[in-house]
Amino acid sequence: MDEITALTILTRAVELSLYYDLHAAEVFAALNFLAERIPAKWPFIQFQQGLNSADAPLLQPALAAIKLLLRVQQR
Repeated sequence: MDEITALTILTRAVELSLYYDLHAAEVFAALNFLAERIPAKWPFIQFQQGLNSADAPLLQPALAAIKLLLRVQQR
């Protein structure tokens, strides 16, 4: 897996969160993959809490934070 694939999986999960149960192995694999690359863990915890509670408003800011932290990490 690479960062683009992992972000695509998480983005798709956010888009589908209102319609489907998102406890898919690929979603958790993408979260774990990205969490290994970013020292800050709070956006991943927030994303998982959003998955567990089916709370779409939690998912969107967590994904935005993950994307931002990845960009900062790459500089």
